[in-house]
Amino acid sequence: MAATFPHLNELIEESTRGLPEVFKRRMFGCDAYFVGDGIFALIWKTGRIGVRLTDETAYAELLALEGAEPWGAGPKQMAHWVLVPEAFHDDEEACAVWVRRAYQQNRGAKAAAKKVAANRVAKVAPRKVAKVATRKVAKVATRKVAKVATRKVAKAARA
Repeated sequence: MAATFPHLNELIEESTRGLPEVFKRRMFGCDAYFVGDGIFALIWKTGRIGVRLTDETAYAELLALEGAEPWGAGPKQMAHWVLVPEAFHDDEEACAVWVRRAYQQNRGAKAAAKKVAANRVAKVAPRKVAKVATRKVAKVATRKVAKVATRKVAKAARA
């Protein structure tokens, strides 16, 4: 059975008390905290709190603190994720600041990402359709030209 860290769970739960749409679920063998459909904080298997900071300035600010480090699952470093300094595990206020910042930055992030993706598709799709249509027309035209040329060669050969 995977390790659980009751003190760290209490710390995150206290930090998120009163925030809407927060729920906890086991994921990747650890406790993960969600807002909407996105994870904003987790307690990694090693007993460290990780937060997802999508704002590059906030990410760099936390990473600059002594004891903070980028979080990775195995050899792969995860974008936007930072393990907070272990000193924060005993400092409820310092931890709450970063957990709440992660919450704010990830609230509605999936919906916003879907909207951006939909806009991108709406802009790119007509060009792709036109490009594919042009290729298909060219392919059909090439086949027709080849058929006509074959018929002419066959007719000339018979004559």
